[in-house]
Amino acid sequence: MSFTEADKVKIRHHMGYLNVNEAQTFALGVPAALETQYLIEGAMNRVLESAEVQAKNIVTKMDLIEEQMTGDLELLAVNKVGEIEINPDEMQKLRKEYRYWQRSLGNLLGVPPNPYDQRYGSTLSVPVQH
Repeated sequence: MSFTEADKVKIRHHMGYLNVNEAQTFALGVPAALETQYLIEGAMNRVLESAEVQAKNIVTKMDLIEEQMTGDLELLAVNKVGEIEINPDEMQKLRKEYRYWQRSLGNLLGVPPNPYDQRYGSTLSVPVQH
């Protein structure tokens, strides 16, 4: 048993990696090939067969959290509906839970979440050596 292509698409997505054949970025203003993909691809191809079920369970949890986040988008516009008060911290808590499972999947695969993942607004800054 090995991951299907659909499984791999979900794993790449949840780990913040690209789902393209080849990608380019700019290094010092010059187009350069993106080499981070080999980490996740190699891990998915070498994962222990006995660990695949656990990986798929983690991906399912992450799918559910993401669905909850998108299903609750209308709640961002309100604080209270009648007698029901909306938890203002729900999205933050869901993101925290998502990151927990993302790191769990990373531990299982031996691959860190992509540090360039744009969902978190983070960019890596590398100091210049003079």
